[in-house]
Amino acid sequence: MLTVYDLLKGNDLRSIGKANEVVQLITSDPVLFDEVFNGIFHEDKVVRARCADAIEKVAVRDPSMIQKKKTVILKNLHKFQQKEVMWHIALMIGYLKLTPKELIKAFDVLYKWLNTSDSIIVKVACMQSLATHAMKNKKLLKSVRDEIEKQMINGAPAIKARGRHLLADFDKLKSSN
Repeated sequence: MLTVYDLLKGNDLRSIGKANEVVQLITSDPVLFDEVFNGIFHEDKVVRARCADAIEKVAVRDPSMIQKKKTVILKNLHKFQQKEVMWHIALMIGYLKLTPKELIKAFDVLYKWLNTSDSIIVKVACMQSLATHAMKNKKLLKSVRDEIEKQMINGAPAIKARGRHLLADFDKLKSSN
């Protein structure tokens, strides 16, 4: 019998394979969400990456699904080492409702990944989640803005472009208050 992981196997980390089909399966059968979520810990790196992609896509559509996995995500943040998983986890953090203590833990990891990862996509995803939470918690705006500006100084074009977009969002937020 085929498993959802069989749909996500492959040899190319640059391909999402059948991740979009898995998203549709989860949408029609939410029970599959747990199985696909657990795939972010699978021994096969391609399956891990594609599970993370599928779960993040489901989380965008329905943040309540990923909210149920908040504790697991936060508990395992230090275990995520694969960049193709990290960028999805970084984005998922932005969808979570976090307590002040959880926010500190998440921010510590996002800042660490932002400053140590060699992946531009991980960095952009971290910037996005930091900004998402900062826009909900105004006390964080200055420190996140400062970090984004720092990243933009010598950052890749994608980092500079995302930084400009996020800073513009901050400015809109400031002018609407």
